[in-house]
Amino acid sequence: MTVAFTSFPGVPDSVAAARRFVVGAVRLCPRSAAPDEVVERAELIVSELATNAILHTHSGDPGGFFKVRVHVDGRGVRAEVRTLHPRLWQSAPHVVKPEDPFREHGRGLFLVDQLATEWGTLAPWEEGVYFLLAWP
Repeated sequence: MTVAFTSFPGVPDSVAAARRFVVGAVRLCPRSAAPDEVVERAELIVSELATNAILHTHSGDPGGFFKVRVHVDGRGVRAEVRTLHPRLWQSAPHVVKPEDPFREHGRGLFLVDQLATEWGTLAPWEEGVYFLLAWP
C-alpha cells in the first residue's frame, strides 16, 4: 500500500493542484494497476470535493486550507479531502439530485455518488469526505 498526503491553501487554484496530486499518487504507486478510467474518476471526484471544501467550509476563508490523503493498493484507491469546519453549523455533505441539467452549481456530490464505488463523511471528530474507487 502507498499513502500520499499533503495540504493545499483554500484558494481556487488549489483545486487543479489537488487533481494533479491525486493523479500522480495513483500513477506512481508501484503496486497500482489502476485503469485509466479509475484515474480519471479519481481526478474528477477530488476536483468536486476540493471545490466544495473551498466553497462550503472554513477551508476557503483567508488563511484556510484543506488536506488530501490518498491510499493506493492493488485493489483500489481511497482518498480523503479533509477540511476545516463547515460554514453552516451542523451541515453535512449530501447529494442533491439536479432538477435542471443546465444548472451550473449543485451537482458535485451527485457526480461523486455516481462515480465512486463508495463515499461518505469522515469520522465524527474529523471534517471532510472520503471516496473509494475499486477495480477488479
